[in-house]
Amino acid sequence: MIRRPLHFWNEEHSLTALLVLLMIEVFIIVPTVRADHALGLIGIIVFSFLLLAGLLTMARQRIFQVISGVFVVCTISVRLGRSVFSVPGLLPWDALLSILSVAGMIMVVLWQVYREGPVTGHRVRGAVAAYLLIAIFFAYSYTLIAALLPGSFQVPAWMSESGGERGEAFFYFSMVALTTVGFGDITAIHPFARSLVMLEALIGQLYPAILLARLVTLEIETRRSKKG
Repeated sequence: MIRRPLHFWNEEHSLTALLVLLMIEVFIIVPTVRADHALGLIGIIVFSFLLLAGLLTMARQRIFQVISGVFVVCTISVRLGRSVFSVPGLLPWDALLSILSVAGMIMVVLWQVYREGPVTGHRVRGAVAAYLLIAIFFAYSYTLIAALLPGSFQVPAWMSESGGERGEAFFYFSMVALTTVGFGDITAIHPFARSLVMLEALIGQLYPAILLARLVTLEIETRRSKKG
């Protein structure tokens, strides 16, 4: 049973599949579905098992595989405890474990994208998936900062009324910061929050200009060499 999900990362088309799943999660499920909704919970479980499969693929030593499994189980348990059973005080832990989970997924995706072999369209789409994962990483980071340091962000009234747990608002804010659009409806106030926003904006500019552009160039060269 454990070996089956490992096959997801054995083929490059898994990167394209991941991009599709992330686009559904970020642009459909997160804005429209509550955290305790079945679709939201299914999304986090699917993401966690994909992360586990990727970590097990990368980690060759038994101890790291066991640690990866325990970490994923803890992540799912905390999310279920907060969303389904409304256990108080779990929001910071949920955000922290989500940050670590997304960071792990970014490592898995970039490992798959930049491993030896010809650059294909699947790898380019994997790099785009990593770009979305970076936005998710910062979204959970903002959620953690807002939970630990209340008042770190100036937010719209509808978010203040919900107690600051409307994670979709930080997903939106993170995407705006990553693409340096800057609508101004959510503003970072705390110095640490502002520093994180500046870091995300910098990554948002350099990542497409350097990494994505390089991959696209290599993919075009690969297609030309096959035709020749």
